[in-house]
Amino acid sequence: MLRAALLIAALALIAPLRAAELDFTPVKRWIARQDEFRAVTADVTQTRSLRALKSPLVSEGHPWFKAPSSFRWELGAPAKTIVLRKGDSIFVISPAKKRAERSAANAAPDKPSPMQAFAMMSFPFARDFADFQRKFETLSIAADGPRCHLEVLPRDAQARKFLTALKLDFNTATGHLLAFEMATRDGSSLRNEFTNVQVNPKLAPGIFDFDFTGYEVVDAKN
Repeated sequence: MLRAALLIAALALIAPLRAAELDFTPVKRWIARQDEFRAVTADVTQTRSLRALKSPLVSEGHPWFKAPSSFRWELGAPAKTIVLRKGDSIFVISPAKKRAERSAANAAPDKPSPMQAFAMMSFPFARDFADFQRKFETLSIAADGPRCHLEVLPRDAQARKFLTALKLDFNTATGHLLAFEMATRDGSSLRNEFTNVQVNPKLAPGIFDFDFTGYEVVDAKN
């Protein structure tokens, strides 16, 4: 019994010690730059890997973001999928089907689609380093010059039901997010690589609006 208790105590100490060994300097530097980003646009290459498919699905797209929570993401040209977040509402829109699925950002379905999950993320990821630590468990950090690769897992219990890791690549010199990947418990992943990042551009009026006339709008199932 004593040996078993000592083993349990030793295992309980591993995670805190491992976290203490991580160098959070590049993460702190990146988070400190986030207040500069009031609006962002970019080009994106999205790669979706599914266990059922031999080859990943690759799409080109374009995201727009405006603080604090306005978000629009289009995939394909013309757009085959549009993800729109305005306030606390998220819409996954299929123009070809004239259909939109609506959900609340603070009430995630049990099995959200990858794009729903991405839209549920808050931007910036953290207000400061203390907020970052409250939101995420850090799995690994690897820096190579100004580029840093960070792997985290949200502490939110709902997110942990379907995610195994969030993987981010960012530039500490510019503060730009270079890539963002979600790995899920069903073995699939969704990776977004960003290029032509524009910070604080003038956004077109109404970019976060959508005319749902003629669309079937349904609520996402929880």
